[in-house]
Amino acid sequence: MKWILTGLVVLSVPLAAARAQPAAPASPPVTLSLGARHAHVTPIRQGFTHTGGGNIDVAQPASDTVVITMTGVAVAGGHPCKDSVATLNFDLEQDLEISFEKPEVKRAKLTLEGRVIGLLRSHGKGGGAAEQQGACASVLADSKAIITLNVPPHSATAGENLSLNCREGPVSATVAAGKFTLHESFAVTASHPRSLKPCKAASAEFAPDPALDPLWISYWEPFHGAAKKDFGVQLTIKVAADTGPNGK
Repeated sequence: MKWILTGLVVLSVPLAAARAQPAAPASPPVTLSLGARHAHVTPIRQGFTHTGGGNIDVAQPASDTVVITMTGVAVAGGHPCKDSVATLNFDLEQDLEISFEKPEVKRAKLTLEGRVIGLLRSHGKGGGAAEQQGACASVLADSKAIITLNVPPHSATAGENLSLNCREGPVSATVAAGKFTLHESFAVTASHPRSLKPCKAASAEFAPDPALDPLWISYWEPFHGAAKKDFGVQLTIKVAADTGPNGK
């Protein structure tokens, strides 16, 4: 308040009269709500191996957007008596509900977009292999897939090393308001044959530090100093009012 003295009368003037307030942002016409969730990460290890991370993060930065991130690491080295294999299997089922906040909205546009960032390492002939298995995400209505996004797999063998930053989508479908189920799966695997000699490990690194113990890689490894804060597989789900011919 501003106070103005005029003789014996005190007048109060609201500050809003002198200072305009910014308008509140308009709410989106279509929203996403999160329901029940079943998320599992299963490590499978045999021989001389290491796994790290194993996180499934479900975030909703806006009422019309959901972001799902899966992160993990698998490493396998030479074991003198048997082959080594390390795998992290990711599986998610997330219930979703699409709601129309404005009566003029009759249909919605559902969009999926995915990206994968990480490192695959192998070491020379017989030095193991590393794999990022394809990530697959589908939205189902009444147990029938209405939209699917696939992130292709990648692998490294026989001394190959790969730094990955791949993107797929967007893919879209027109939907009505209602309840849906998202199913997403992903896996990282590292393997190494039986070895009597000391050797470097193969690794699939798709998680930020400190998921991969630095003892498993050397200072001279091919990706020393790589920025890892965004490592992992990330799926972005968005809804918006469908203004095209199918949305009328």
